[in-house]
Amino acid sequence: MKLLVTGGLGFIGSNFIIKLLKENENFEIINVDAGFAGSNTDNVTEVQNLKNYQFVQGNITNKILMEKLITKSDAVINFAAETFVDKSIKDANPFLVSSV
Repeated sequence: MKLLVTGGLGFIGSNFIIKLLKENENFEIINVDAGFAGSNTDNVTEVQNLKNYQFVQGNITNKILMEKLITKSDAVINFAAETFVDKSIKDANPFLVSSV
């Protein structure tokens, strides 16, 4: 099965990817992450060289990129999220855009 995981450099997304790839060789994972504050490339170092893992730096709000990646996938698992509630009070738009 080919999965597109968004937000895979964050704590939850990266642990999901690592667990899945360790437990099942039949999964292929494309990890797309924008590299914002909650992202850390070190989170996926143990899987980054696996043949069934691919990292793509990009934002889920990029429609062209996401359409391209979705066509290569059987399912999408979304862990991408804007964080910092305090920032959402000042400007909610980035949070609405990434969540919707």
